[in-house]
Amino acid sequence: MNFLCRVFKKDPVLTVLGACAIILAGWHQLMPGGFKSFWGKNPFVIELIREHDQVEQKSKIASVSIYYPYMPYFSGIVAGTEKPRKEWMNTYYSGQPFIFSLYYGKVTEMFPDNDAGHFLLGYCDYYSGDIDAARGQFERSMKINPYFFWTYYNLGVIYFEQGDFYKSAQVLSKAFAFKKEYTLEILRQGPFYGQIWRNIANPPQVLGRNLDEGEEDAAFLLAVYLVKSGREDQALGMIRPIGMGTSWHRELWEKLYKKAVSNQKETGDIDLLVHEQIPVRLF
Repeated sequence: MNFLCRVFKKDPVLTVLGACAIILAGWHQLMPGGFKSFWGKNPFVIELIREHDQVEQKSKIASVSIYYPYMPYFSGIVAGTEKPRKEWMNTYYSGQPFIFSLYYGKVTEMFPDNDAGHFLLGYCDYYSGDIDAARGQFERSMKINPYFFWTYYNLGVIYFEQGDFYKSAQVLSKAFAFKKEYTLEILRQGPFYGQIWRNIANPPQVLGRNLDEGEEDAAFLLAVYLVKSGREDQALGMIRPIGMGTSWHRELWEKLYKKAVSNQKETGDIDLLVHEQIPVRLF
């Protein structure tokens, strides 16, 4: 300390700089948020931060681009011309890098707070055979973005398959709160959902149709839960407005309708069919 005092007395410039440094350090400690709080209100600084974040995001996306999979395959799944296959989630196929699990695993490493990365990795985990991992990824995605229909839908299907019918009903009930436009806008925006969106012919029409199917499937699972719970009147209230003749799995609705009318709580035969006819979906 004595040494610094002697230096400051001999060098006025250094003395002034030292005093400024002490003042700034004290200001930083005493002011809530420090310098960031002060400069963060400056429009010029705000724009610099925004541009920096954009450049950083592009750099991160470029760093995982070497793992970029064959997106037309995923668009085919969405459009109904392809089926999810375990081997295509983890391996190369005919020289094309499908390996979606590897890609979205890298995405979640680089963007841990990106809901799309977790959702898409969850889809890959499910069709790779790791249902518990898939459930964890969907739950993480839902916490980050609690307004995406397909996250609730997929979690509802998984909970149902695992026998947690109450939790399935809870999640699926929330899914109906979202307007179709919310989910379509989420799919249109962002770098990772957008990669698939851009490979779909007429995405609003295709994805809108898929949402209608997803809502009907969610209604069916809720109706099954109501029958299991002995609330047949509520179940029938859901079954009748749907219209059994318009369903793409009409036989399931008809079977459930008969059980609700005759007050049969046992739905084991229907539960087995759910895995085949009401799948976890990409969107």
